[in-house]
Amino acid sequence: MAGIVDQIKERLDIVDLISSYLKLQKSGINYKARCPFHNEKSGSFFVSPERQIWHCFGCGLGGDAFGFVKQIEGVEFPDALRTLAARAGVKLERQSPEYQEYQSAKTKLYEICELAMRFFEKQLHQSSTGRQAFAYLKDRGLTDESIKEFHLGYAPESWNALYDFLNRNYESVEALGAGMIIKKDGGGYYDRFRSRIMFPIFDINRQVVGFTGRVFGELAKQEGVGKYMNSPQTAIYDKSRVLYGLDQSKLEIRRSNHCLVVEGNMDVIMSHQAGVKHAVASSGTALTGGHLKIIKRYTDNLDLCFDADSAGSLATDRGVDLALAKGFNVGIITIRENDLKDPADYVKKYGAKWSEYTQKSKPFMDFYFETTKSTFDLATALGKKLFSQKLMPFLASIGNRVEQAHWVSEMALVLKTKEEILYQELASIKPRDEEAVEVIGASLAAAGSNSTVSLDSQEEVLLSLIIKKPQLVVKIRPEDEGFFSIQFKDISGKINMEQKEPPIAQLVSTAEPALTMSLEFAFLKSQEMWKDFPDHELDEEFDKLIRQIKKRKLSAQLASLEYDIRSAEKEKNKERLAVLVAEFSKISKQL
Repeated sequence: MAGIVDQIKERLDIVDLISSYLKLQKSGINYKARCPFHNEKSGSFFVSPERQIWHCFGCGLGGDAFGFVKQIEGVEFPDALRTLAARAGVKLERQSPEYQEYQSAKTKLYEICELAMRFFEKQLHQSSTGRQAFAYLKDRGLTDESIKEFHLGYAPESWNALYDFLNRNYESVEALGAGMIIKKDGGGYYDRFRSRIMFPIFDINRQVVGFTGRVFGELAKQEGVGKYMNSPQTAIYDKSRVLYGLDQSKLEIRRSNHCLVVEGNMDVIMSHQAGVKHAVASSGTALTGGHLKIIKRYTDNLDLCFDADSAGSLATDRGVDLALAKGFNVGIITIRENDLKDPADYVKKYGAKWSEYTQKSKPFMDFYFETTKSTFDLATALGKKLFSQKLMPFLASIGNRVEQAHWVSEMALVLKTKEEILYQELASIKPRDEEAVEVIGASLAAAGSNSTVSLDSQEEVLLSLIIKKPQLVVKIRPEDEGFFSIQFKDISGKINMEQKEPPIAQLVSTAEPALTMSLEFAFLKSQEMWKDFPDHELDEEFDKLIRQIKKRKLSAQLASLEYDIRSAEKEKNKERLAVLVAEFSKISKQL
């Protein structure tokens, strides 16, 4: 695998790669841009063609080409590997014949879905009924640009139009595997989608994997015909993991640090048309944990806007449950006009005002507290019981104890009961899902395992100053060395102050693998952060950083000593207490 990775890196230029996503500007020997991973007005995102790395001085993210694709696309390493291999023209091979056959079969499924999309698009614009469907879409408020951007189409009212079209180049069993046709009981095949407006569903890499079809024309008049029909589960279409519109909204979700989940395809398209480009919808199924896991790659902030009917309410409840279990900050958006049932209706009536409206989401507890209070008669025992039954599970999901205490106080006020009783009730409620706790625990464990081998941000900046001016290394006094990590002391010890500029390649080659990227970032900082600083200011910045690092470590020691002192006081251990107090006094004087 290492050989393939190196081969890809050799063939790809990181500037070309990143410039296909961002507008880069030349900045000396490097390039810079506004960071796509956090909001900023001035560019602090730098790309080094020399070192083939990128790094943001604002949010601290950085890495190589693989790290960039993982961040920007929200994918794991295998998907980043496939993306970059295709871009570099490197063939990924596995020895198993079954794997080759499987990959070949999947490729054909993608091709069939892509071809079907083109077929439906042509029918929308060139057939007589298709033009009627086009007029219907325009009447619903869609623009020509939106229809084109989302590749909407029309499936003709025919039993075999698509089947005959696909059968020219593909076997029936392949079209069946793509979900485009259905096998007859008595033999033969027929089109799955007939007389329907077609919404192609794209995966995160913008490959067509399935369709949603909305009934239109004569078929809509027949009894028992479902309004919507979706592609079945296939080898390339997993309903529980594909979000409609995510292929177009993922960058905006990351940039705005927010995702809006709506109910239907039209809601997504109309939202994007109104400037709300962080909107997505579940695809042919209810919102799932798999959907939320994908959204979590891009943001922790989630708003839900489902229809106001009973089914929409149930979907909201379930969505909030799942989102809280995944650790999201959850908001609710409701449309409170009787003649408007969903975002598509709102955009048709008010247009770009939808963008402003979506900024006013309510935190989920505010929403439930308001709606539940108005739903039940709180003057009765039954009303109070139902009110608490509705809210308590949500309250138990709140991890912040201060926020939880606030809502306990609010509930006690409206129920006219003691807070102690509510806390007793709360203690008896089992968390809905412990998955979020496991995720957080894994994250903390990962962070803890990395902390012993990487430089912190201040040490990284300090190292960049030494790389810029190696003579500064002598300013680190022996009595200060205890404030630095072993890794920092090891790297700084290898820098020869006689050199004009340390050879970064040599430092990287001799460093621990986990430290190589910290070294790369420090080198980039030395080029960009300090390029306009005169020598005397570099000295001043170095001294300032030394003081900050020492202050931070001493403050942490004091905080730890405070807990030890309280423990000694509680144990009435006078000897230990005297030692701790003396140590506390000594460190305080140093500060």
